[in-house]
Amino acid sequence: MKKKLISITAPVYNEEEIIEAFLDRTVKAIRPLEDRFDFEIILVDDGSRDKSLQIIKDYAEKEKRLTIIEFRKNYGQTPALQAGIDYANGDYVITMDADLQHFPEEFPVFIEKLEEGYDVVCGWRYNRQEGFFRKFPSRMANNMIRSIAGFDIHDYGTTYRIYRSEIIKDIQLFGQQHRFIPVLAHISGARITEVKIENIERPAGKSNYGLSRTFNVFLDIIYLLFSVKYLPNPMRFFGRIFFLFFSGASIIAAALTCLTHPESSERGAGGSLLQFFFT
Repeated sequence: MKKKLISITAPVYNEEEIIEAFLDRTVKAIRPLEDRFDFEIILVDDGSRDKSLQIIKDYAEKEKRLTIIEFRKNYGQTPALQAGIDYANGDYVITMDADLQHFPEEFPVFIEKLEEGYDVVCGWRYNRQEGFFRKFPSRMANNMIRSIAGFDIHDYGTTYRIYRSEIIKDIQLFGQQHRFIPVLAHISGARITEVKIENIERPAGKSNYGLSRTFNVFLDIIYLLFSVKYLPNPMRFFGRIFFLFFSGASIIAAALTCLTHPESSERGAGGSLLQFFFT
């Protein structure tokens, strides 16, 4: 039987200190699985300003399964992930970070869980080792997304996941929406679960996607709220906004009428509104 193809994709941005180690560990991790699966590795260079791209190109000369997508400038994590997903040819698609906070050695855990019949398997950083200023905004975002989504997984923030291709190919990402993939997949009827993964501080370098994007994440959560609650019937959303503003305008109109025509208050609010609009 033809072996299934697994695509492994990760964004890369200024990772010259660790990108070769990431590739070494990835290649080593897939070696025991090669009797069951074929693999391709897709790295998306997100406009790196260091030597990351050259290191990847040099590595590709000896690792023919490695494909490089090169961005001319830095677009951000979600567009880089989307590019890797779009290019992936696999039956299964693994997304992850290239900073070695995600362990390639955990591939078998994800694959085994997916083959139990799930469509999406999410990583859960159950014992995060990062500092307060990384964990606190993430915890807030997780709680908000969980309350909107209507289903419960612990960690929406990590990119370490595996998908069936037919699920992830139908999802288009914008802004910082990579964290919403489980929600969007849930809306389409996907079967979703999670597995515990290890989490450590970066072994080298510094985070390239930090607190500066927190505000944009919360804006994207507003979009998520609209998508989950109102996208099937947007008139309910805009209708509620209309009635909110109409009610406020009516109260203001009644108050102004009473102030400018005190005698009209004797006829009640209904008379006040009629007089305001028709005199």
